[in-house]
Amino acid sequence: MMGRHAVEWSRTSVGPSDMGIAVRAVTKELKGRLILDRVDLEVPRGTLAVLEGSNGTGKTTLIRTLATVVAPDSGTAVVNGFDVVNQSLEVRRSIGVSFANDRSLYWRINAFENLELFGKIAGLSKAAISGRSADLVEQLRLGGVATLQVSRLSTGQRQRLMVARALLTDPAVILLDEPFRGIDEEGLHSIVELVTDRVANGATALIVAPLIDAIVPVADAIYRIREGAIRQAATDGSSGTSGSTGSTGPTGSAGGLAPPDPLSARPAGAPSPGQPDIVPEGPAASGQRPDAGEPLRRQS
Repeated sequence: MMGRHAVEWSRTSVGPSDMGIAVRAVTKELKGRLILDRVDLEVPRGTLAVLEGSNGTGKTTLIRTLATVVAPDSGTAVVNGFDVVNQSLEVRRSIGVSFANDRSLYWRINAFENLELFGKIAGLSKAAISGRSADLVEQLRLGGVATLQVSRLSTGQRQRLMVARALLTDPAVILLDEPFRGIDEEGLHSIVELVTDRVANGATALIVAPLIDAIVPVADAIYRIREGAIRQAATDGSSGTSGSTGSTGPTGSAGGLAPPDPLSARPAGAPSPGQPDIVPEGPAASGQRPDAGEPLRRQS
């Protein structure tokens, strides 16, 4: 499956032209706890990386930092050539994100209406929203439920819709946090196929996920977070744990993204997010923690 929409890189971005993400010595504390401890990480453009780790190891905090939801206490993070602190708006325009929480959708409207709403927030034309939404709904096998209220969808269907939302703007950098949670085999393969297609067309992607058979063979780099450090993980599914902390090599990993917050940028007539079941994901900090290590290149 080839993507119908080309990824466009900003001509005004600054920073290493071959890196989708460049993180340098990023540190973050939350409630007195060290979450990110001088994290170094690089993700070249046009690569797919997987980040795996148990709960509380820092995956989500790193993602939220790259998505400009959480500001680092020190260090720098550059996404698509833009600094996440000083150029946060440009970062958000460059990325697409799916958080591990289906509250980032409006539950009282249907799938198509959600995509239309977020497309308007992103500044897409009606024609672009219509065409891209139809493509994503078809590619993610949501056609049979796209006119149902989100509240009536299964967990897996909502997960696929959040992926559709993340990809709607054809972002330069894609970040998916636990997109396979509650997903059946068909849905899992549809997400993997769609993301790998975007990467083949130049996007950079980071998927936070367990090391399942569908994702390991297509990953350019796999990282395992353990006790504040990112370690190697073998692409053949074995439990490699070697690797010291420090700057990553030329096939680093991690991805960034985040569309505008609907709470602060809502078109006229859009539903008011006041109830818990329809409030989109906001800038809530999460407490966790990682470092950096050498990625493992994809086996030939």
